[in-house]
Amino acid sequence: MSSTSAIWWWWKKKAGRRIPVGILTDRDLVIEILAKDVDMNTVTVGDVMSNDLLTARESDGLYETLQRMRAKGVRRVPVVDAGGALAGIVSADDLLDLLADELTALARLLSREQARERQKRI
Repeated sequence: MSSTSAIWWWWKKKAGRRIPVGILTDRDLVIEILAKDVDMNTVTVGDVMSNDLLTARESDGLYETLQRMRAKGVRRVPVVDAGGALAGIVSADDLLDLLADELTALARLLSREQARERQKRI
């Protein structure tokens, strides 16, 4: 299968389930194909995809997953169910959005608490 026809086919079907075996990202395409001026029609997904796949289980904690992503230097991680089948993908951007929302909520909480303390002093 050529890279142009199957950019995101990076799993294999096993007993009707999609089991991740690698991941192909836009960065892989830029570094491995475009920067080297390789004809995309002569390269397969398997030639370019990252085979050393980091996955997260649905039950893994966000902090643990973020630590593992940082240690491996990856921005996207397939999330698998208890049987190893693909359940979704979590990205560093997803986690940053979540953390930003949580920090914003914490900042609002602190502001309200400070306002309440000022009111008590009056």
